[in-house]
Amino acid sequence: EKIDVVVSDMASDTTGSKALDAIRTNQLCAEAIQLSSEILKFQGVFVSKLFMGEDFIQVKNLAKSIFKKVNFFKPKSSRSESKETYIHCEILKTL
Repeated sequence: EKIDVVVSDMASDTTGSKALDAIRTNQLCAEAIQLSSEILKFQGVFVSKLFMGEDFIQVKNLAKSIFKKVNFFKPKSSRSESKETYIHCEILKTL
């Protein structure tokens, strides 16, 4: 049976290179989006951490190709200088 929600707070081990760390964590997010498309119910919700970086647009476009609603938010608990943000997606485009 499919599930209602996938929440991911995954981040790759840091290397010291902010650009590389963002790419690696965003790749995890993209993989979680792909997995979610297989295991979520049609009205399911996906929430994940990602970072503003050179591949942010690719992750955003992937999410928009799979989900009808895609939004981004930065929690108050996240430091203002952090490139961390979260993606909130809901309702799959196809089953």
